[in-house]
Amino acid sequence: MRVVIAGGGTAGHIYPGISIADELSLEMPEADIIFAGNKEGLEAELVAEAGYAFEPIDVKGFKRSFSLANFGALIKAGAATQHLRHFYKKFKPEAVVGTGGYVSAPAVFAAYTSKIPTLIHEQNAYPGLANKILARFVDTVATSFPNGEESFPKAKRVVFTGNPIRRKMIGAVKEVALENLNLDKDKKTLLIFGGSQGAKKINDCVIEAYEKFKSIGDLQIIHITGKEHFTEICKTMRRLIDLKEDKLRYQAHPYISSINQAYGAADLCICRAGATTIAELTALGVPAFLIPYPYATGQHQEKNARFLENHGAAKVLLDEELTAASLFESAKLAFDSKALIEMKNHSQKLGKPFAANDLAKLISGLSHKLRI
Repeated sequence: MRVVIAGGGTAGHIYPGISIADELSLEMPEADIIFAGNKEGLEAELVAEAGYAFEPIDVKGFKRSFSLANFGALIKAGAATQHLRHFYKKFKPEAVVGTGGYVSAPAVFAAYTSKIPTLIHEQNAYPGLANKILARFVDTVATSFPNGEESFPKAKRVVFTGNPIRRKMIGAVKEVALENLNLDKDKKTLLIFGGSQGAKKINDCVIEAYEKFKSIGDLQIIHITGKEHFTEICKTMRRLIDLKEDKLRYQAHPYISSINQAYGAADLCICRAGATTIAELTALGVPAFLIPYPYATGQHQEKNARFLENHGAAKVLLDEELTAASLFESAKLAFDSKALIEMKNHSQKLGKPFAANDLAKLISGLSHKLRI
């Protein structure tokens, strides 16, 4: 089976594609999978790290407001579409999958005009512009949230699959996770992070709130700062932390590659509300205080967060409400065992831990359609 996967611009569009590719490779070891993406985009780096082949194209994002730059982006998109049509003639894919972002549009449209079966996946509660346009052409639209028909009324077929995560995310054992991260099993664990790149405002509030946190002896904090902020935060925290006097256990990381271990250890997570984070939280049933990124397109992070809040799986703290004091108050939820159990149960009901497998089956079905 030969499959092309296209998506990029942000990690939230790329990682779902990699998760799908991993699942296809497990289900069909003979599968030949190639990613298409911007040669200068983050996707080129992440796909190479994941060990998949990459077909580079030259594309540029569109601005949502009127801009002359959009004419240049349109020309590049047309050239990329032509390039991929020629590439498909050689590679002969049986399915083309788009995971969002401006990168996916030329790849999926080239497949549509070449009569190759297509599927797009939408990660957020609020659809991105590329997927809104492509939905009317593709064979299947897969969504991460239920009631996708409302977002894609002109689509031929809409299937609720959830947002794919990698298999290694599933099944973290709390006791093992605590040991791996050198944490105390008798303390409550608070996990704080701001997304794959970190979030300066969240980091600043953690630092400012440390004066209050340091006296809580039955709490420990895992703080994932993001690579860019890590060194400066460490310098600041060294000045603040008194190892002899402070009762709190605090540890900072630029990132944690085995993030499932951090989730597994956490009693409560305070974080942004990106689509991948939402998928991971619900797959593992981690109670959360969500702080939506306020500048996300179409306020999609707030929509993601409100969906969980409306189903009892999380609480929402808006970025404009975020202060050191409100962060500290939110953290107190880690000691409300009854509320945490209820949130965990609601979160697990929303989770789709095997979304990648469901998507692999849909893609396999598309290739079967081509062979018929």
